[in-house]
Amino acid sequence: MTIRPLQRSDLGQVTSLYEHVSRSGSRTPPPGLDRYFEQSFFEQPWADPQIPSLVYVDGDEAIVGFIGSSVRPLDFEGETIRMAFSTQLVADPSVRKRAVGAFLLKAYLAGPQDMTITDEASDEVRRMWEGLGGETVHLACIGWIRPFRPWIAAAELGARTRPGLARTLRPIAPALDAATRVLASRLAPDKPRGTSEELTPALLVEHLPEVAKGRRLRPAYDESTVGWLLREVEAVKSHGTLVRRLVRHETGEVAGWFVYYAKRGGVGQVLQIAAPERTVGPVLDHLFHDAESRGVTALRGRMEAHLREPLSTRGCYLRRSDAWALIHSSRGDVLHAVHSGRALLTRLEGGWWMGHHLFPFD
Repeated sequence: MTIRPLQRSDLGQVTSLYEHVSRSGSRTPPPGLDRYFEQSFFEQPWADPQIPSLVYVDGDEAIVGFIGSSVRPLDFEGETIRMAFSTQLVADPSVRKRAVGAFLLKAYLAGPQDMTITDEASDEVRRMWEGLGGETVHLACIGWIRPFRPWIAAAELGARTRPGLARTLRPIAPALDAATRVLASRLAPDKPRGTSEELTPALLVEHLPEVAKGRRLRPAYDESTVGWLLREVEAVKSHGTLVRRLVRHETGEVAGWFVYYAKRGGVGQVLQIAAPERTVGPVLDHLFHDAESRGVTALRGRMEAHLREPLSTRGCYLRRSDAWALIHSSRGDVLHAVHSGRALLTRLEGGWWMGHHLFPFD
């Protein structure tokens, strides 16, 4: 058996394997899945032939394992470095006892990238990752929730872990929220000060240096690549409608921005809150007010170092995230920047939002 880079001619076998292991259980993928994988791993603007997706091939030239690769450039104190993030690690059930997933992960982590992350790891992947010298980013494994309509939000949030209770609660949740207006009024966000406007790729690139000031590590975007990224994120409609807003103080000075999925009558998901520590509060106020005005029942996000204090004073609750955030690097300075909270690395820089497991592709 061998491990080698993914080739375009492999896509039929890879999507068949992925459909079987991670989607429907069928060996026949929908027609659009091949094209999605091709765009994701060969045609993205940061595709790097030195850090490719990998396949595990058995003696009959059949592909029995796969790990997807995406690459992002980062600015580390003025030095451009490469960050890779792994996605879609799958192995055929017939060969799982051969540690195919572990061998693929080991080969991927040994690549030339300066750091590797994943933000959607299972318990099993976490054990493999740490066994290969990787680390858990514990702060990023904490999720926060800001409810606006608590009973409806509870029904939505419980659908995965307590489906029976969620089914019982869902029909009566709107009436319960209406009946508990005192609680609902306490959860309503205050009207924010200042203004907000559409966050365009040009504005994001222009203001990133000032918004990320003091961070040792941050994305190295240009207008073209961040435009591509936002279009890809916006296309994943299963999460909701993408909202991206730049927030300004009353003086016109930029306070920061937020990017999130709004789902009317459901739970919204925050991808990025970017702001200097001194102005995070006003940005959060605009975010919560925007989400509540769009009919979002609650917002969920991932904890970042600059959010700890302002979230604690704005009616938010903490819980463990559904997936592990992991990192691997031979550079101690890079690891220290991440673990110390001096890095702007959010869900927007990872693979959490990707639609490979959500789209019907029919």
